[in-house]
Amino acid sequence: MSDGMTSQAQLPAFEVETLGESSGHCGCCGNESRRVWGMVHHQGGPTVAAYWMHWTAGHLSEPGANLDLVIGKWGDGTDAHDRVGVALVHRQLEDGTPSFMVVDADDRFSNVDLASTALKRRDVINTHLAEQVFSVVDAIYLQGSRFF
Repeated sequence: MSDGMTSQAQLPAFEVETLGESSGHCGCCGNESRRVWGMVHHQGGPTVAAYWMHWTAGHLSEPGANLDLVIGKWGDGTDAHDRVGVALVHRQLEDGTPSFMVVDADDRFSNVDLASTALKRRDVINTHLAEQVFSVVDAIYLQGSRFF
């Protein structure tokens, strides 16, 4: 697997709940654009993240798909200050291998009130949070049948 993807044996036990999807057309090329979203929970336990993924058919090598995560505590007694926003770009490599890269989240979270902070790439890479982010991404990607 590519950077960011771990083997299934190493994955924490996450369950992905699919919530919705929508489609439209890309303004620059006319190809179908899709957006899917859902929640990620510890298996049999609390919610750890919400996600949104958006892509346009035919553009998975460049510019790629956007995957946005809101990670943290959810439920009664929590609010946006208990969560952070993390942005990733998914690209399909020439051999079909998926690749995910953390990017600065500022622009993608400017109108999202579910997280108090939109993290920069440097706030995620080489931190304990990076392990959680990529474990959540792996669960979304491996359990999702709605992508591409």
